Amino acid sequence: MKLITGLAVTALLLVGCGDKNAEMDVAAEMDMAAAQPAAPVSTFVEYMYCDGGADFSPENYAKLTAAWNLISEESPVPALGAFAIRPKVETELYDGMWANIWSSVEAREAGWKDWVENHAEAFGAEFDSTLACNAEKRFLFETMPITAPVQEWDPAQQFQASYSFCSFKEGKTQADGEAAGAAFAEWIADQRTLGRGLNYMAYLQIPTFDPETAGGSIQDYTFVRADFWGSADEQAADMTACMTEGNTAREMADAIYDCQDVGFDLYSIKRMES
Repeated sequence: MKLITGLAVTALLLVGCGDKNAEMDVAAEMDMAAAQPAAPVSTFVEYMYCDGGADFSPENYAKLTAAWNLISEESPVPALGAFAIRPKVETELYDGMWANIWSSVEAREAGWKDWVENHAEAFGAEFDSTLACNAEKRFLFETMPITAPVQEWDPAQQFQASYSFCSFKEGKTQADGEAAGAAFAEWIADQRTLGRGLNYMAYLQIPTFDPETAGGSIQDYTFVRADFWGSADEQAADMTACMTEGNTAREMADAIYDCQDVGFDLYSIKRMES
């Protein structure tokens, strides 16, 4: 808990830009309030591995998500929101991930109990040929907002997501992270006065499991920084600005953290209400 609290304090201000030269290889359609930086109110996000079936098509996928949303609306313990992410680079592990946003671990457990007892069998019989998700491959993170977008997102759009799986470099501490975070807060505020970063948002995600033994695609990290943009053009513009030589905030973050970056396309399934 001490680590989570310390990282949360750091992350209220922290964010490096990532490595522009690294290949952009996990959220999320969450609260669209325009506060910046966002208040450290935590939720829980779980990512589940999924594979498309023989009948997968945009039309059948739309039917599946509509049916899931109807169940969610009528559930006594609904997920707060949901979204899907598809990797930029294909992997044998999954075709994409389904992510549910929960208010608490208890809500997540109750929601899954209701699903298994009342909906899973019939839903699977109708839609497994469209999309089959592996309940044994679910990864739950406690999630806290870092930066909220100034503008409201259109949930019908395809968004961009970059997940940075990070750890402190040897000899670096929370105090170093807080200093870099202060520099980033100043930098992002300046960028927004220039009309950049308006649709950018970021979250700190702390695994509730042991990454080294959970069987995920990346095992060596302490926390995840999840960055989101409203479009690929906005992401490219923000990254170009961030990688400009002399950006002290980025240089400080690069000196403090070792990160592995993975990129995704993101699609809203259920928008989280404010």
